[in-house]
Amino acid sequence: MASVPQQLQASNADRRMVPRSDMSLGVTLHRVGEAELIPAAIANLSATGFLAELPSSEPIPDVLDVDLPHAGRRQAQVVWHDGLLAGCTFTRPLSKADLSAARLKSEYVDPSVPRPPALDPADPIWDIAGEATRQERWPLGTRVAVISAAAIACWAPVLGFAALII
Repeated sequence: MASVPQQLQASNADRRMVPRSDMSLGVTLHRVGEAELIPAAIANLSATGFLAELPSSEPIPDVLDVDLPHAGRRQAQVVWHDGLLAGCTFTRPLSKADLSAARLKSEYVDPSVPRPPALDPADPIWDIAGEATRQERWPLGTRVAVISAAAIACWAPVLGFAALII
């Protein structure tokens, strides 16, 4: 006998007008109009919506922006949110090219193998505290000068050796 989630998935699949593709695609969700990032993974995707796996069961806003390959930032409405999963619909459907790009960027998902949770909030990959912000970076001119000086310094021994031989 199938479990309740499997039965729900089967009944939802029958009701859907647009088929969804299983995948594991890491994305970033954004609160509309804010810089706050929410790491997520898309578990399935169609032209009209997606299932997002979230790192925590904290509340999420009703409207999100999602960064997708080729499609860029697209707005989505959260239809339901239950624990670590959220079902969303796009305000504008994706094109075939957008769907293909997402499929190409995602990892292969074998439907016969149970999937572990895609996100672990304790994973150090989500810790961005140590990354440089735009204010902490050197100005462009300084960065170009340092890179140029390093390139010249790397070639100095080669040119010096060539001068000795000639």
